[in-house]
Amino acid sequence: MHYAVALMILTLVGGGKAMAVLMPKELRCEYRYNPIGVDVPNPRLSWVLESDEPTRRGIRQSAYRIIVSSSLENLKKDNGDLWDTGKVRSSETSQIAYAGKPLKSLTQCWWKVMVWDEADKPSPWSEPAFWVMGLLEQGEWRAKWIGYDEPAEFEVSPFHNASWIWFPEGDPRKEAPKAIRYFRRSFQIAKAIERARIWVTADDQFVLFVNGVEVGRSDGKKDAWRRPRQFDITKNISTGMNVIAIAVTNEGGPAGLLVRLIVEIKGEKELTIVTDSRWKTHDSEVSGWYETSFGDSGWKNAVELGKYGAQPWGYIAEEAPPLPYLRKEFNIDGDLRRAILFVSALGSCEVRINGKPVCDEYFIPGWSDFRKRAYYRAYDVTELLKRGKNAIGAILHDEWYSGLQGGWGRRNFYGGEPRLLIQLNVELKDGREQIIVSDESWKASYGPIIAADNYVGMIYDARRESLVEGFDKPGFDDSAWKQVSVTDKLALQLTWHPGVPIRKVMEIRPKSINEIKPGVFIFDLGQNMVGVARLKVKNAKAGTEITMRFAEVLERDGGLHTANLRRAKNTDIYICKGEPEETFEPRFTYRGFRYVEVTGYPGKPDLDAITGIVLHSDVPMVGEFECSDERLNRLFQNIVWGLRGNYFEVPTDCPQRDERQGWTGDAQIFARAASYIADIASFMTKWLIDLNDGQRKDGAYPDVAPTVGAGFGTPAWGDAGIIIPWTMLKVYGDTRVIERHYESMARYIDYLVQNSKDLIRPAIGYGDWVPAGAETPKDVLSTAYFAYVVKLMAEMAEAIGKQEDAKRYSELFGKIKEAFIRAFVDSDGKIKGDTQTCYALALDIGLLPDELRKKALEHLVRDIEKRGWHLSTGFVGTRHLMLALSNEGRDDVACKLLLQDTYPSWLFMVKMGATTIWERWNSIQPDGSIHPPGMNSFNHYAFGSVGEWMFRKLAGIDIAENGFKRVLIKPVICDGLEFVRASYKSIRGLISVEWRKSKNLLHMKVNLPPNVSAIVHVPTSDPGKITESGKPATQSPGVKLLRVEDGKAIFEVGSGTYDFTSP
Repeated sequence: MHYAVALMILTLVGGGKAMAVLMPKELRCEYRYNPIGVDVPNPRLSWVLESDEPTRRGIRQSAYRIIVSSSLENLKKDNGDLWDTGKVRSSETSQIAYAGKPLKSLTQCWWKVMVWDEADKPSPWSEPAFWVMGLLEQGEWRAKWIGYDEPAEFEVSPFHNASWIWFPEGDPRKEAPKAIRYFRRSFQIAKAIERARIWVTADDQFVLFVNGVEVGRSDGKKDAWRRPRQFDITKNISTGMNVIAIAVTNEGGPAGLLVRLIVEIKGEKELTIVTDSRWKTHDSEVSGWYETSFGDSGWKNAVELGKYGAQPWGYIAEEAPPLPYLRKEFNIDGDLRRAILFVSALGSCEVRINGKPVCDEYFIPGWSDFRKRAYYRAYDVTELLKRGKNAIGAILHDEWYSGLQGGWGRRNFYGGEPRLLIQLNVELKDGREQIIVSDESWKASYGPIIAADNYVGMIYDARRESLVEGFDKPGFDDSAWKQVSVTDKLALQLTWHPGVPIRKVMEIRPKSINEIKPGVFIFDLGQNMVGVARLKVKNAKAGTEITMRFAEVLERDGGLHTANLRRAKNTDIYICKGEPEETFEPRFTYRGFRYVEVTGYPGKPDLDAITGIVLHSDVPMVGEFECSDERLNRLFQNIVWGLRGNYFEVPTDCPQRDERQGWTGDAQIFARAASYIADIASFMTKWLIDLNDGQRKDGAYPDVAPTVGAGFGTPAWGDAGIIIPWTMLKVYGDTRVIERHYESMARYIDYLVQNSKDLIRPAIGYGDWVPAGAETPKDVLSTAYFAYVVKLMAEMAEAIGKQEDAKRYSELFGKIKEAFIRAFVDSDGKIKGDTQTCYALALDIGLLPDELRKKALEHLVRDIEKRGWHLSTGFVGTRHLMLALSNEGRDDVACKLLLQDTYPSWLFMVKMGATTIWERWNSIQPDGSIHPPGMNSFNHYAFGSVGEWMFRKLAGIDIAENGFKRVLIKPVICDGLEFVRASYKSIRGLISVEWRKSKNLLHMKVNLPPNVSAIVHVPTSDPGKITESGKPATQSPGVKLLRVEDGKAIFEVGSGTYDFTSP
C-alpha cells in the first residue's frame, strides 16, 4: 500500500479528522543502523514504533510487512525481490530474522516495513534502510597481510645503549646495603648547545645535580625506579667542563642507576652520555662532590650490572615502536557504481583514500583473540574514489596485537610485527569489477609518529610531517620508500566486527590552569575522562619539545598522582615544527585522566591550550536519571562516565594503568546497570565472541577476554559466559546469542559440576573483590554463583525450546541449593562467614527455603545496622545486596545505604570529589590521603552496579517480559527524596517514570511507547482515593485495577501517558 492511499484511509474517519498514525522508525539490522559487511546469513531486523499522538493509550502493533529488495528502485516499487513477508500477524518489532533468498557476498539489501495497529489500520511505509553483506567465504579474500619490518632511522628508546651501574660491592642485582651511593660523570662541551635532555632512574631513589645545582629527583614513592624522569637541562649546561652528579638511595634489595644524556650542539653531531664503567662512584658524601671543580680521582669506577633491559629491572621505560605509513596508487578505468573497502589488521590502523579518511573511527578494526580470529570492518568509499588515478594510504599501529595493552604488559604477545589487510571491491557501471588489494606492490616508510602505544603514549615529531605529506594522494613521490613485508596467509578466521566502533564523542574544556612550579602547568578538566588531550601551541621554535603527562587525581602538593598508573607511562610528547600555530591530537593512544601536566611549553599557555577529547565505543546512550538530591545526580553521572571510560572495544576494568583488560567479573557485575545507560547489545554481541574464543578445552571460561592472562573458571568471573547471554535475553529478547554459544555454555556448566565436590565449589578465586572490611568465605561465594548460573542456564534453555535441558538444569539448581544449605546454613538462618555478601547472595539468588529467608534477612539487616547503616560488600556482593533488600521488603534499608555519605558508601566518593566510580570504597581515604597505589583505579565501574537498582527499584522501570515487551513499574519511594525522574529507551521505545511527593500526596507519571504494556504498582494509604489524570483510577480509560496488596494498588495499562495521584 502506497503512502498516499494509507493516509487517505486514515483520514476518512471522524468527519475527516485524522486518526493517530502508527509509524515504524529507527530501522536496524543486527542492532546497527545501515551496517556494511554483515556476515550473518539471516540477519535480524528491528524497529521501534512512534505515534503522532504519543499520549494516546493502548496503541499496539497487530501485524507487519517487511520488504527486502536488491535495489532502492525495486524497494520504491514495493518489489521485494529478496524477501516479502506479506502481512504477518504479530506484535514483534525486534529479533525478526531475514528468511528470504540466500544472500551472496556484497549484496546490498534495501528494506522497509509497514505495520498495522490494534484496529488493523495500516501505517505508511517506513523510511528505507539497508544492510550490505560482507565477504561470506574465506576464499573471497584476495588480499595479503602486509606490514613494514624495517628498523627506524631514529632511536626510540630513552635508555638506548645505557647500562645499569652501581658501586662495587657484592651483587647489587640481588641485594645491596640500605645506603646512599654517589655518582659523577664529567664531560667537555666545546661549542654552544641548542638543547640538552637527560633521562634518569634509580633503584630506589635519586637526586640529580647538574654543575652543582639540583635539577630534579625521583618521586620518593615505592618502586620509583619504574617511573623514569626526564629533565630538560639546556639552561644548566655550558661550554667547557660540566658534571652530572647523582645521589642514589637504596632502600633494600637490588640497587642500580640508569642514565642517558643527549646534548645537541650547534653545527656538530649530538653528544650522548650513558651510564657505564666510566662513571665515578663513592660510598660516602664528600663536601662539594656535585661541583664541577671537585676532584674525583680517588673515587672508584662504577660496575656495569647489565645493559638496559637486564634483570631484575627489565624494560622499565617501555618503548613504543614508530608507526609505519603504507601506500598504493591504482587506476580505475571506468565510471563507478559502488566501492566497498574491507579493512582488517593485526593491530589497528587508520585508512585514507585520496587525502581523506575513510571513516571517523579509532583503533580499527578492533581487539580480538588473534590466535583464532581477526575482525574486519567495511566501508562504502564510492564518494572518495574517482575515475583515473587514485591512492590509498594507511598508518599501522601495533595495538592490540603486539602492543603492551594487547599483551597485558608483554610486547608481541600474539606475534611480532603488526599487519594490514585491505581489499577494495570496485563495481563499475558497465558491470566490470576491479579488486585492489594489499600485496607486495605497496610501499612503506616512517613519518612523524616516532612512537605510539596505549600504555606508553605517543611521540610526534611535526618536523617530519613533510616526509609523508600527501602520501594518501596520487602523484606522491615514494621513490625513497621501501617495499612492504608480506605474509601470504594466516590461520585466522576473518569475521565481521558486529560491535560499534570507537569514536570521538565529545570535547571537554579545562576548568582551570595552575603553574605549580616554574614551567610546570596543571590543567584541570573537571571530569575524569578517557581519551586524549589536544594540544594547541603558538609561536614555538622548531624542535621545541612539549610533554603532556596525565593523572586522575593530584597529590597534596598539586602535582600529578601517577603511582597508581604502575608501569603505564601515559606520556605524550610533541616536537614542534615552528609554525605560528600548531595543533597536536594523538590518534594511536589513549588513557584515563582528569589532569594534564604540560612542560616545555614556550611561555605561559592559555586555558585553551588543552582540550580533552573523549573517546569510547560509540554505544547509544539510552538512560537518564534525575532526582531531588544533587549528590545522587552526581552519582548517576559518575556511573555514566565509568561506562564511557571502560566500554572501550571491550568492557575493561580500568582505563589508566598498565592493565585495561576485559575482566569478565567486572563486566557481568555491571552489565545490567550498563544496559539501562546505553544500548550495549552490539557491544556485548562482539565481546561474547571474544569470551567464547578464550574458552578452555575443559569448558572453563577465561577471567579476561580477549584472553591474555589471569585464570579460568573463577567464580563470578568465568560465570560471565552465562550471565551476559542471559542479560541479553532479558533486556533485548535475544535468543540467537544463546543459540550461538549454547554448547559452550553447556560445557561450562559441565566443568563446574566436574570441579565441585558434592556440588560444593572449592574456596578459589578472587572472592568478593575489595570489600569494605568483611571477607566472605570463597566456597560460599563460589557455590552460590554455581547455583546462580545453573538457574540462568535453565531459563535460557527454556527460551530456545530445549525443554529437557531446562528441566535438567532446574533439577541441578535444586540439588546445589540443598548442598548449599547443608554445608553453609544454620537452623537460625546464619550463613557461614556471616557477611553481608553471604546473605545478599543467598537471598537474591534464591538459595534459602521460606522459613530461613526471614531469619537470614534479619542477620543481614542487623549487620548493616551494626555498621552504622553502612555496607561492607565488595564487587560481587554489592549488586546482589541492594536487590536482595528490596526483593525482601527492606527498601528502607536500601535507601539508607544509597543516601549514606560516610565511608564506605557511594556518596562518600561523591563527597570526596569523585567524578567516576572508584575501584575501592576508599581510593581516597577519609583523611584525604590517597590509598596505596597497587590496586587503586579512580575509574572502575563495578561499584556502579547500583545504577541497576536506581532504575529497576528507585525509579521502578523493570522487566516483566523479556525485551521490555511488558514492563513492571514498581518504584521505591525513599525517605529523603522529593522526586525521582528516569527514562529508558528500550529496544521497543522510550519508557519513562516520574514520582513526586507533594504534601500528603504521591504523584506518579508513567509513559509507555506503542506496543508496550505495564503492571504499575502505586503506593497508597487509601486505594479508593487514587486518581489517574484527574479521574478515579478505576474509571480511567485504559487503566485496569488488578489487586491491592502490601500497601500498593496494582494496575494494568497499555501504551500511552498516565498520571496517578495517590494519598
